[in-house]
Amino acid sequence: MRIVIVTIGTRGDVQPYIALAQGLHSAGHKVTICTHPTFRGFIETRAVGFAPLAGDIRALLASDAGRRLLSQQNPLAAVRQLQAIAAPLLREVMADIITASAGADLILGSTLGYLNAVTAAQVHDVPLILAGLQPFTPTTAFPSALLAPPRRLPGKALYNRLTHLASYRLLQLVSARLVNRFRRELTGLPPLHYTDVFGDLIAQHRPVLYGFSEHLLPRPADYGDAIAITGFWFLEQATTWQPPTALEAFLAAGAPPVYIGFGSMSDRDPAQAARIAVEALQRSGQRGILASGWEGLRAEHLPADILLIDGAPHDWLFPRMALVVHHGGVGTVAAALRAGVPQIVVPFSADQPLWAEMIYQRGVGSRPLPRSRLQATRLAAAITTTLHDAPLHHRVRNLAEAVRREDGVGKTVEIVSKMKKVTLATTRSIR
Repeated sequence: MRIVIVTIGTRGDVQPYIALAQGLHSAGHKVTICTHPTFRGFIETRAVGFAPLAGDIRALLASDAGRRLLSQQNPLAAVRQLQAIAAPLLREVMADIITASAGADLILGSTLGYLNAVTAAQVHDVPLILAGLQPFTPTTAFPSALLAPPRRLPGKALYNRLTHLASYRLLQLVSARLVNRFRRELTGLPPLHYTDVFGDLIAQHRPVLYGFSEHLLPRPADYGDAIAITGFWFLEQATTWQPPTALEAFLAAGAPPVYIGFGSMSDRDPAQAARIAVEALQRSGQRGILASGWEGLRAEHLPADILLIDGAPHDWLFPRMALVVHHGGVGTVAAALRAGVPQIVVPFSADQPLWAEMIYQRGVGSRPLPRSRLQATRLAAAITTTLHDAPLHHRVRNLAEAVRREDGVGKTVEIVSKMKKVTLATTRSIR
């Protein structure tokens, strides 16, 4: 089959799909990833096809509007801010996906990719499957990460399911006008309505692939047979990577350090975030590595026992750490789990609070420390407590072994390869 994967977002939203694409390619499929030009080299050097998708995600998140979005605690305001940032690009995104998927036999979409690929799937009469890194199917097991912190009203089944349906309605509310305008201009197709986009997800009429582990997020009882939770999609990349001399020397100079980095999250005050990190390390008496990421941390004149790096492959770096402090992106969560290292999650927004809570519930990390309430004293206390919690370290080792035994890419490739023909569910429209 010719398969097009559509993914929108940061590196953490792209890297797992490269792993999946490589697995599909090895099984004989021709695979193209449609995403932002920022990642073109990253994709093409791994012998995967690339198709451009409008938008410089790094520039968008580093803008004032992007920083406000990442620190927004009100879900309605966050969705509206996201729509305002994305609005100028929506027409180009729709056109790019239509172009990239011409001639495809199957489209796989990340959560945002799926929502933006519905028109392309209809234009080409191509099956569209959600291949997500975050749970997006309504369930009574936990609330929607978009609308509610995962610890709110635990065990309230009806409430949990309603938050998922409400998040669908909210997404439709803020995007329908522009999406349908551009859809009409580009294709002449009639407007998309709520069930055209979300009907199959609610009814579970169509297969869904989730690239995370049931060992971290247990499978909800109300997920039907069409939904596959495959395990994480890990990209093996560190075998040829050579660390900078300064990093090698720092690691060799003492005990395993504490890693602190917020990945692609652009902090509203990178210097303040770095000061909190440095003070927390000093209060807890730990050596540390700060990863600057996409302007997540910015520091000068660091003490000798703290090193600032631009970044390093997580599968190389994390096994050498004593503890990983991060933003809660699912890719970073997965890498730390596989490395067998405890975690402290500092969630910013989106699905990060969900993964932070799962880490805490599985007993392999501290209680979440939201970025909006982060203080050096709290972080230092969490570092000290986590490093000296022997039962926690035992649970970390056990969970690491379970995650390593999974073959998320292999399981997904097996499922996709059986999709010789995926029947498009009959769409229904409501006004």
